[in-house]
Amino acid sequence: MTSYNVTEDPELAGNRQNSGRMTKTDIYHALRHRICLLDYQPGSRLNERDLAAEFGVSRTPLRTVLQRLEYEGLIVSQHGTGTEVRSTDLSSIRDIYVVRLRLMDAMAESTALPITSDILREFEGLEESCRALLPQRNKRHFAEIIIRLHGILHGLSRNAPLRNLSDILFFRSAQFWFQLLERMDFARQVSDLLTELRMIRAALELRDVRLVATIHKAHLARVLSQLDAMDSEKE
Repeated sequence: MTSYNVTEDPELAGNRQNSGRMTKTDIYHALRHRICLLDYQPGSRLNERDLAAEFGVSRTPLRTVLQRLEYEGLIVSQHGTGTEVRSTDLSSIRDIYVVRLRLMDAMAESTALPITSDILREFEGLEESCRALLPQRNKRHFAEIIIRLHGILHGLSRNAPLRNLSDILFFRSAQFWFQLLERMDFARQVSDLLTELRMIRAALELRDVRLVATIHKAHLARVLSQLDAMDSEKE
C-alpha cells in the first residue's frame, strides 16, 4: 500500500496549517483520493487506530468519515472483519455509467454558474498536463487529470443535488476505471482525453455549459461502449 503524505495536497496542507489539525472534510477527501487512485487497493483493510493517529484526531470523527465513505459505496464495514475498501464488478460500474449519462442531461438543463477566466486557465493547464503524459506514460498522472476535470465540471452547475450525486458516482466509477488502465491502450486513452479537453475548453470559451454537458456525455457513452465490449469478451 502506497503511503500518502497529506502535505502533498496543497489545499489539505493549507487547512491543516490554518487550524492546527485536519477537519473531517479534509480527512474524507484525503481517504477518498487514496481509494480512487488505488493507494488503497480493493480489499485493503483500513485500521481506525492507525488512521486516527496519522491525521491527529480521535477515533470518533474518523468513524464519521468512514461512515460517509461506506454510505457512498467506497468501503464496507463488517462486524468481526473490520473496514476494507470495497470491490466493484463490471456490471455495477456499467449501471453507474448509465446514470452518469443521464446526469449530463440534467446538467445541461440546470442553471449554470459563471465560467471565469480562472476556469479557462485551469483548463489550459489540464491540456498541457495531458500532452505531457504520452512520453511519461504515467497512469497516476492520467488519473489525477481525470479527477481535476471532474472537479471543474462538478463546479459548473448550481444544482446541489445534481452535484452531490455526480460526485459520489464519479468516485465510485473512477476507482474501477483506473484499475482497467493496465489492460487498455494508454496512448489511445490519452489521445481521447486530450480531444475531449480541447472540445470542452472551446465550449467553455463560448460560455455554453449545455454544450459542455453534451461533449462529456459523448465521452461517457464511449466509456460505456468499452465496458460493454469488455463484458462481451468475458462471455
